[in-house]
Amino acid sequence: MKKLIPALATCLLVASPALEAQSAQERLDSRLRAVEAIIDAQLARESVPGAAMGIVHDQQLVWSHQYGVESLRTKRDVTDDTAFSICSVSKLFNGIAAMSLVDAGKLDLDARLYDYIGDVAPSDDTGADEPVTLRNVLSHVSGLPREGVEDFWSNTTFPDVATLRDTTQRHDQLYAPYDHWLYSYLCMALIGDAISEASSESWGDFVSATILEPLGLENTTTDMPFDRVGRGFARGYYVRDAKGRRKPVEEHQFRAYAPAAGVASSVNDLARFASWHFRLREDGGQEILKASTLRQMMRVHWVGSEFDEPGWGLAYATRRYGDTTLWGHGGYCPGARTSFAMRLPDETAYIMMVTANDVAPGAHMRWVFDFINAAVTSVYGEGADDAPSDDDASSDADLTEFEGYYAGENYDWDVYIGIDDDALFAIPVYDRNPANGVDLFTHEDGDVFRYKRDDGSLAEPVIFERDDKGSIVSLTRHSYRYTRVD
Repeated sequence: MKKLIPALATCLLVASPALEAQSAQERLDSRLRAVEAIIDAQLARESVPGAAMGIVHDQQLVWSHQYGVESLRTKRDVTDDTAFSICSVSKLFNGIAAMSLVDAGKLDLDARLYDYIGDVAPSDDTGADEPVTLRNVLSHVSGLPREGVEDFWSNTTFPDVATLRDTTQRHDQLYAPYDHWLYSYLCMALIGDAISEASSESWGDFVSATILEPLGLENTTTDMPFDRVGRGFARGYYVRDAKGRRKPVEEHQFRAYAPAAGVASSVNDLARFASWHFRLREDGGQEILKASTLRQMMRVHWVGSEFDEPGWGLAYATRRYGDTTLWGHGGYCPGARTSFAMRLPDETAYIMMVTANDVAPGAHMRWVFDFINAAVTSVYGEGADDAPSDDDASSDADLTEFEGYYAGENYDWDVYIGIDDDALFAIPVYDRNPANGVDLFTHEDGDVFRYKRDDGSLAEPVIFERDDKGSIVSLTRHSYRYTRVD
């Protein structure tokens, strides 16, 4: 057991080290280490088999993190090139493919969708004076049902195109286009059929030639590559049962539903995909799409009359989180969940993929964005300055030695201590939204800090303790002791 030196004695026995001012990059790195520690702890608690994350700025993957294995059977570690089922993020690829054909004059946004795929329209008693079109289908306001006539998701027996067309005719048109919003996998499958008809290629071949190959997305496929499980593809797992066990997802292909949910991709490839958005919006011209077409897709085409429904562009979701707007898509399908979100003004993107149905990557993405984005743009954004700020000189201690994971005994009060300008930050590990619980500790003397309230006043002391070798081993706040975990 390590011998502790009381904090007041420490001030006498261990000289305060000279100040080492922290740069913007060092402060960002500290926050990223906190993110890694929290993500690992939370995913371990949820028994997630595998996960991968990435943060993009403009044309660069500036950070990535991997957790777990591609398969509980093979035990191969997840990498940045591991492909995950990205579920409904596939709809972005589908929308881009469709709009490339609009650019080429082979599809018309406002033409009747069934003009491209044959007379497979459901019966319609709505009295609508507007047809189902590519435009309203891409914004999920066509009035068509969400799903096919059968539950394909429970047994992963997805239809081929012929079955898709046959079963579509057995539906009823639910309401007139633009009367209501209803997210629809069926609609996206029908768009895939239209893309195939207009291009005279299979949907997968067209997407590969039009998007994947030009962008160099070498680990992205247009349906599930189960032949690569444990060799570059992460197998999905369903929700835990009452005993905490997860059942692996059966091998399956999405077939006609691939345009809605069938793409598999990796952190590296989705980073390239995000960078394409930033590049085309910045440079203009044409790359896969006209820049004006991409901008049109990402504008809001639908929001509820009371602003109480999700905002949608053409295939792109637009979400407001407080005062911030993010663009992208989420995904939930057999054994997998994905979040792909971009902050266009900052040219940042956040990617997270997991192989578990009961863990929400979107919730992780939102707190990581809140906690990290300003630090990312301070280092990589336009006019970024990596030099230490003048405020850094106000401390009389080397703050880096205090950084680390501190665990509270018997309770889930664990915190990660990191560096924030001339202070320390403490972020709770197991909060649902850790970014909302960040506290700042201002250095007072030696190993003593004080909690800094929002109004700038100082409150209770936070006292760090050292062992007989001078290494920080714990902290005490409100008499609660937290042990540092290496």
